[in-house]
Amino acid sequence: MEEIWYTDLSDQELWSRLINGDEGALAFIYNTWFPSLYKYGMKLHADSSRVKDCIHDLFATLWHSRANLSVTDNIRFYLFASLKRNIAKHIRKEGIFSLFGSLGIDNHSHMPSHEQKLIDEQSLDEQKRKLRRVIDQLPKRQKEILYLRYYEGLSTQETAEIMSLSVNSTYVLLSKALNYLKNHSGELMVLIIFWGDQHTSF
Repeated sequence: MEEIWYTDLSDQELWSRLINGDEGALAFIYNTWFPSLYKYGMKLHADSSRVKDCIHDLFATLWHSRANLSVTDNIRFYLFASLKRNIAKHIRKEGIFSLFGSLGIDNHSHMPSHEQKLIDEQSLDEQKRKLRRVIDQLPKRQKEILYLRYYEGLSTQETAEIMSLSVNSTYVLLSKALNYLKNHSGELMVLIIFWGDQHTSF
């Protein structure tokens, strides 16, 4: 029996195996993307159980409807867009949208001493708290667009499709969010860029 190394497959190859009924491909996709899907789902709705149910429903639908799936070369984008649709069907709009609950920025810079490292870490923690307070003041849609672009590393086109916006509208919305952060956080804006660079592979 052929031994398949799913990690060596491209998104298109992996998706094709799913379409052709490969249960191992489904399990690999689930295990690979569940953590990221769960984080995104929790930005859309604060009910952990409901988010997990929506993710499980998504994968159940993928398997049972696999013969009707179209080929994709970007599994992350497909799953994110599908999960958002699932959540929209099962929850009310007034669900709490707590984006950026944890920025998850790690400081990997070289420190000349243990004492200096502690000082720098405390300073970074304070900057993160300040930035989080500014982000919390943004409207829900602006939080979402920042999350998709800078945390998940999706392209503008992908972000537009997930959010059901035109590309031009996406640029406008993103510009509003970034301008607000620039005007209210000053030098803290660099944390957004650094934070996004550290997570583009998620």
